Amino acid sequence: MIMSVLYLGRYRRRFQDIIHIMAPEDHRIIELCFGDIYIAEYCKKSFRQWTGYDINEVFVNYALKRGHHAIHADILSLKKLPRADVLIFAGSLYHFNENLHHLWQLMTSCASRIILSEPVRNITSAKNFIGKIGARASAVRNGAETFRFEHDSLIEMLNYSQETYNFTYEIVSEKKDMLIIINERHQHRHSGL
Repeated sequence: MIMSVLYLGRYRRRFQDIIHIMAPEDHRIIELCFGDIYIAEYCKKSFRQWTGYDINEVFVNYALKRGHHAIHADILSLKKLPRADVLIFAGSLYHFNENLHHLWQLMTSCASRIILSEPVRNITSAKNFIGKIGARASAVRNGAETFRFEHDSLIEMLNYSQETYNFTYEIVSEKKDMLIIINERHQHRHSGL
């Protein structure tokens, strides 16, 4: 409910956009910090193998009760992920801003294709009551989080990271979230939005 308010009622659109650019050959899907099971439900209906990782036990237990393969884990404690056709990471990259090296190693060793959706127009950046509510609602570890990527800082981070972790990226769309396809270098596929 809170996320729907922060997204001004367009929260599910984020997941629909991700689903739209999934390739037909994406059969093994890993989703990090899944929170919602929107993509898991789609994978079940389309006979895809979905595995989700989240630090929040409530989200994991809910996914398990709905018959999904969910794993309770702090992403930062993971050394390795199983191989997947595509890794999905939606709306949570900012939580790992100080640990991007570990995160990129984890993601790029798991899949040669990553779908990243990250908010770049943020209500939580506002210096008012609404911004404070948003920062508190999206906190994961220690209190309210105020760091958020914006368009320029996200592009700068991607440009810096792509050489080290051997990937190219393509911005598919930019609304509230920037939707990006990341491919292992020398492998380029595109499904239009």
